[in-house]
Amino acid sequence: MKSSLILAGLAGSLVFAAAADAQHRGHQGRGGHGPGHGLMMLRAADADGDNNITRAEVDALQAEMFEWMDRNGDGYLSSDDRSPMHQRMAAIHEAEGGEARERRRGRRGQRHEDRDADGDGRISRAEFLSGENRGFERLDANDDDVITPDELDAAVENARERREGRRFWWRD
Repeated sequence: MKSSLILAGLAGSLVFAAAADAQHRGHQGRGGHGPGHGLMMLRAADADGDNNITRAEVDALQAEMFEWMDRNGDGYLSSDDRSPMHQRMAAIHEAEGGEARERRRGRRGQRHEDRDADGDGRISRAEFLSGENRGFERLDANDDDVITPDELDAAVENARERREGRRFWWRD
C-alpha cells in the first residue's frame, strides 16, 4: 500500500513537472512524450503490480507491442504495416520527388531504420526486441534488472535538482 501511494505521488509530480516543462519548451519539446509518459509506460509494464519493474516485464510488453504493430502478421515491421494515412502520405511524398523512408521512432527512441541490422528494409521481431534500453538502464541504478520505487524516487529527485539548477542558475 505504501509503495502504491509513493508511486502514485511520484506519477503526479512527474505529470506536473512534464506539464511545466512542456509549457516552458512549447510544442518543440519531445513530441508530447515527457517524463509523465515514460512513468505511465513503466507502470503499464508492471504486470504483477508489485511496483517493481523488471527487464523481463518491459521486454514482454515490448513483444506485445511488436505483435500489435505487425499489422499484416508477417513477422516483420515494414512500410506495409504503416497506417493507411501514413501509406498515402508516403505515396504523395514520393510522387512529389521525395524519398520514401521510415521516419518513425520505435522502441527505446531508435529510428526504425537504425534497428534494421541486416539492411533488408524490414525490422524482424528479434531486431525490434534487441535494441538497447537506455531509459531502463538509467533508472536501474544498481544494474539488477529491476527498477524499484526507491530508484524511481532517486531519479525524480535528480531530475528536479537538474531542472531547478537550470532554471535558477542565478541563485548559486
